Amino acid sequence: MFNSIKKIIEYIKNLNLSIDKYKESTIIQSLPSVAHVNRAKKLIEHNKIEEAETILLEALNITEKDPLVYKYLGMIYDKKGEPQKAVDAYRKSAQICYTDKTIWQKLGFALIACKEYEEAEKSFENSDKIAPSNSDTFTGWGMSLMKQQKYEPAREKFVTASRINKYNFTAIFLAAVCEIKIGEHKDAESKLTFLANVCPNETNTYEYANLKFLKQDFKNAKHYALKSLEFNKNTLPSYLLLGCIYTKELNFEKANEMFSTAEKYDLKNSSLYTEWGKSLAAFTKFNEAEEKFVKALEFDGENEESMAYLALTRMINRNDDEALIQMAEERKAPEQLLVLIRAIRDYNFGDYENAASKFRSLQGELPAEYEFLITAYLAKINVIQKNNSKAVDFFEKTMELNPYYKENGLAYSDFLIKNNDFAEAKRKLRKIVKIYDKDLEVLNLQFFVNYTLVKENVCEYNIKEAVALADNIIKINPEAFNYYNEKQELENLLNNLKERE
Repeated sequence: MFNSIKKIIEYIKNLNLSIDKYKESTIIQSLPSVAHVNRAKKLIEHNKIEEAETILLEALNITEKDPLVYKYLGMIYDKKGEPQKAVDAYRKSAQICYTDKTIWQKLGFALIACKEYEEAEKSFENSDKIAPSNSDTFTGWGMSLMKQQKYEPAREKFVTASRINKYNFTAIFLAAVCEIKIGEHKDAESKLTFLANVCPNETNTYEYANLKFLKQDFKNAKHYALKSLEFNKNTLPSYLLLGCIYTKELNFEKANEMFSTAEKYDLKNSSLYTEWGKSLAAFTKFNEAEEKFVKALEFDGENEESMAYLALTRMINRNDDEALIQMAEERKAPEQLLVLIRAIRDYNFGDYENAASKFRSLQGELPAEYEFLITAYLAKINVIQKNNSKAVDFFEKTMELNPYYKENGLAYSDFLIKNNDFAEAKRKLRKIVKIYDKDLEVLNLQFFVNYTLVKENVCEYNIKEAVALADNIIKINPEAFNYYNEKQELENLLNNLKERE
């Protein structure tokens, strides 16, 4: 959820934990430091943080027994974004005055900021013992559990927090997030629908979009993701979600636009480049995908998913990066990706039986947008093993799954040509040309097939079609056209036909 939790923590800390009134907060009136505390409180109220800190540090020279000195120092460190110092101050305050629930709450949130989630859990538990049924306490408690991926108990805390205070929309939202994690989509949807109507914002709306995505409702997922960007154009998760949806829909232009826009708004991090790379790989742009995965690892060198996808794109390009694969394995990258990498390695080394076995084991296990890799390699293996019928099935399936995979289309066309099925090769090449209308390799092969068919069935229309295709290739790049003699032969045939008329 990126920075959402951090924002929520700040929000909750400011809900009911504002600076207490003098009579409520001054526990030990007789301490000589009380005047310093009062002055510091006034300065904090006027956001004069540095001056307040100086006064409180002076108070420590008078006494180290006043819990309020440490309490307000903790609040200052919170404001300054120094959570570890805040933790140290709140702990000292709690040691002196165990019965102040506010201290335990503040300590809990500071511990979350320091990623000390188990200690934060204990802190909120202490707060609840001192002052039971506090909505903020249960919200923080749920956060500490959520950060430990204990989604079911976290959900229970958030639900309790929202029962205590029905206006605690943060608790309702986080309960819904936990419900999505544990698969309770119906309960999550009711909460997110409520929030979308009562207090819509970029975070709630994004999470609703994500839920729709998980339910395969891509139309509404796109609607709410775009809506979240209306609230805040810098909502990175929404760009990533939209990019993923458009990738699944095989809409390259829109998918790439989402990632490019996020980069334009300087929302650069490992997640952006990992998801962008995955999208490019799904569109078979493996070299560009590799660049994105490298960039993702520049932001987070420990990201096992980026490592695995980088190793995959390199293996597809026959670059066997063993060290990278080992790192991905050590960091527990998704096993399906690792099996796919090993399968392609087996294929590259000519171990077709083991490769085919691994590819078959992955059917239905990979994200749908990567299934084409399995069928494409199985098609090539069956060609090598001369299982022509199976090869055709896998070629066809690959074209159906991903018409962007030019290599599959060319391999299929080459297979058909070698089997003297030029008419079918022509039909397949027409489909490829719809996407790769300026690809010279595709166009040259299309011309060769058309030329061959013309020789088999000479007619004016077919000749003109083939010559027009040749002229189109020459217009793109005269040096890249490979069949000038054949073109001249067709033009001569056309002239002979006209002379006969």
